[in-house]
Amino acid sequence: MKRTAGLIVCVAAFLIAAKLLVEDVFGLRLDPLLRAWIADAGTGTAAIVIALLAVDVLVPIPSSLVMMLSGAAFGVPAGSLIALVGSIGGEWLGFELVRRYGRRAADRFVGGAESERFRHLIARHGAVAVAVTRALPVVMETVSVVAGLSAMRRRTFLLASLAGTAPIVVVYAWAGAMSRQTGSLVPAVIIAIAVVGFGWVLYRARFAALTRRPASSSAASRG
Repeated sequence: MKRTAGLIVCVAAFLIAAKLLVEDVFGLRLDPLLRAWIADAGTGTAAIVIALLAVDVLVPIPSSLVMMLSGAAFGVPAGSLIALVGSIGGEWLGFELVRRYGRRAADRFVGGAESERFRHLIARHGAVAVAVTRALPVVMETVSVVAGLSAMRRRTFLLASLAGTAPIVVVYAWAGAMSRQTGSLVPAVIIAIAVVGFGWVLYRARFAALTRRPASSSAASRG
């Protein structure tokens, strides 16, 4: 519970600090830029959203923020669909790259130790692990990559990703639409924290023990 509370606090602190850094330190006002970007939303904007979410598995992208912007720009139904296409595309990309290029690619993306730890999770829980971890930044990308090393069928992976990702993109798109309607970032921040917090609680309740570093066994082997 302490770690969960700490994660929620960190997410909130990151969102607030990022906004303060950009606006107060660099003097760049985000609100006018976002309003202009949203007002001119069209095919190009949708393509940008999809591309940003698709490369999230390769480079650190604040995917939750991108999903919210999609909802703010296109509304809940269209914004959710656009974000879903980009998210599934990114998850599939990580899976396919590792399935094609093997352990070297997985170790490059997530590190050898992380790859080994999450292999146990995939081996035991399979598609359920893929679906449940879609709400967690970093963990989601790691599981997508490591799933490519497993015997999981491509169709199973995609269906599990779809089942886990679809509710999340709808919630984030709704958060973005709500923030646009109210003219405040508060709904988006609260919902982002709630989604990550819920995902982390669920993850810890079911899977965390399988991905902990075996510290005790390592210490025993060194002794």
